[in-house]
Amino acid sequence: MQTLGRPREFDPEETLFKIMQLFWENGYEATGLRDIIQATNLGKASLYKALGNKQSMYLKALSHYEGLMVEAAVTTLRSTDQPPIDRIEMFLSSPIIAVRDHKDRRGCFLCNAAADRASLDEEAGKLVQRGYAKMRRAVHASLIEAEPTLDPLLAAARAELVLTVYSGLRVMARSGIAPEVLSLAKEQAIRGVSDRGK
Repeated sequence: MQTLGRPREFDPEETLFKIMQLFWENGYEATGLRDIIQATNLGKASLYKALGNKQSMYLKALSHYEGLMVEAAVTTLRSTDQPPIDRIEMFLSSPIIAVRDHKDRRGCFLCNAAADRASLDEEAGKLVQRGYAKMRRAVHASLIEAEPTLDPLLAAARAELVLTVYSGLRVMARSGIAPEVLSLAKEQAIRGVSDRGK
């Protein structure tokens, strides 16, 4: 008689989301296996069987963040509902809105990982670079859409500026800098990549 396999004891998507939240808020080193067990209500054996060791969980969580948050940012940047520079401004405003309206100082998990693990973990570094590359391409496309005759090298430099300011805003927001101060930096960046500064 054939026996049915034991059903999964948890929802993998929900479990990964909870683990992502832990690593996003606390970083790699400050997140222990005990924290993960408590947040997911799963035993060590179940976690390891489904997601591997702590490093593997971290990488899966970072990839999950990319699929949720990075892709959402890219979708906003590529939307045709608003002018391209307005979309870039929305992208740069997201760290400020997170703090001002939602008291969310976690920053960006991708940006946190860039400082936290990218230089120590090759796989984490690859995920960080992949996420940044997606956002960079989306910003670049918006800049070209806004100014089709823009010199390619200048467009690339401006896209890098936007991405660097975005990362900086996320990190500074996490450190406790006031939204009003962050807004000043955002406005200067927008002036630097658009005709608002002319």
